[in-house]
Amino acid sequence: MKEYLKKDLTYKILSIVFAVLLWFAVNPVKTGYYTVPINVINEESLKTYGLVLNTNTFSKYATVMVRERADILDAIKDEDFEVTLDLSKVKTVEDRVVALNAPVYMGRENLSENSIDIKVKTVELDLGKIEENPFVVQVETSGELASGYEIISKKADPDTVKIEALDSVIANVGSVKTYIDISGLDRDLQIQKKCRVYNKNGEEMPELSKDLSVTVSIEIGKRVPVVPITEGEPNKDFVEGTSTVNPESILLTEIDGKADTLSQVNEVSTVPISLENATQTFTKQALLQVPDGVKLVGSSREVSVTVEIIPLVEQSLLIPSKNITIIGKADDSSLNYELAESVTVKLKGKTEDLSKVKVTDLIPSIDVEGLEEGTHDVALAVILPNGVTQVEKVSVSVKISKAE
Repeated sequence: MKEYLKKDLTYKILSIVFAVLLWFAVNPVKTGYYTVPINVINEESLKTYGLVLNTNTFSKYATVMVRERADILDAIKDEDFEVTLDLSKVKTVEDRVVALNAPVYMGRENLSENSIDIKVKTVELDLGKIEENPFVVQVETSGELASGYEIISKKADPDTVKIEALDSVIANVGSVKTYIDISGLDRDLQIQKKCRVYNKNGEEMPELSKDLSVTVSIEIGKRVPVVPITEGEPNKDFVEGTSTVNPESILLTEIDGKADTLSQVNEVSTVPISLENATQTFTKQALLQVPDGVKLVGSSREVSVTVEIIPLVEQSLLIPSKNITIIGKADDSSLNYELAESVTVKLKGKTEDLSKVKVTDLIPSIDVEGLEEGTHDVALAVILPNGVTQVEKVSVSVKISKAE
């Protein structure tokens, strides 16, 4: 009986071993591969360290490997796994290679952690450093102002704008500009304008120009001549010449938006400068008479005025009798009129004026109307050019006799 039981137990053990071997033959342990999308988390944490993903060129899927029996592998699906890329691990731009978190199995099968692995355990990122740099806004104008007007100042508020972008992009920024048309402008202007960002080759970078705007202020002035005013007369032997002023013109701008007042100002005069008894050219400081509603820009209210005082000279001019016209002769030609050979006229004026005077220009004449026979001294009449005077009266001796 004992031997029988031993023999039966041996058969049973062999049967179990055979069954196990048969089971492993029918349902062997294999490696299964599952394609799982990578779930990216904490991307916003990159901004904390001034980082950004330049591109998303890294693989979007991971391959999960499971070492299990065939029937279990058949029951597992791709969506039973979650693979996570945690970007909070990235602290610097050098942290380009980031390990994927261990795969998480969410299915129904009872899998051990040791049976699950991932084929490629890291992801290489294309990282960039975010920078924020200030750039000065350049105000560019086009067109022509109204005649006589000038730009006093042009500025943007704020005068700088901050641009946030990858360090490689920031390094290529050349300028930030805003444009405004000033055609026909004759008064101050304030306007909201968009900015344009350009690279170092002068090409616009529209992706950086979005949402950049400034308030542009243009201050306009009007340039007008300074007119020197004089009063009084120089010494009797002198005459006023040309007056010059330094500066010759000044720039004015409006006060409290009184652009209409500025448009009506075409010159600014000095206070009167006295010439009383002056005998030589002189220079004097004089205040400007600035109209109400406008103010000076960049210059003093005092200007320097030089007044030329020219000495008068005397010059004698011999007038032959043949050049003297006789007015008022007897109508019946009953009288003869005989003049002296010539007469000398003394004139006074500036040298340059006297040098131009000719006898014929004076149109000399005498009036003999009502005179009878005899010798008479008749006043000589001449027509004098501007700036020339006659020093003394001159008479012409006229002999009147009956005609034969």
